[in-house]
Amino acid sequence: MSERGLVVHQEALSAMEAALTTATETITRQIEDLLQQVEALTPGWEEGSESHAAQLAHQQKLRDGVERLTAALDGVRAKVATHRESARETEVENVAIVGG
Repeated sequence: MSERGLVVHQEALSAMEAALTTATETITRQIEDLLQQVEALTPGWEEGSESHAAQLAHQQKLRDGVERLTAALDGVRAKVATHRESARETEVENVAIVGG
């Protein structure tokens, strides 16, 4: 009967952390850039107009959604970091057991 095991590559987990950080930064930057472009294309809207109010409401919904998305990505990144650190600690313990 063979034992089951899990092989964890710390480098792969580090790469996942970096990719999640980059994704969060890229999404945030791209949405802000798009919202700035919208503002630049709609300079004639009066502050109190219905159209401007609708645009602002939509922008806020978009920002809220992006915030939830990036918070979720940050949560995943934190969990990956925890697993990476646990894998490192397990490796250190295993080396100590084999070497000791």
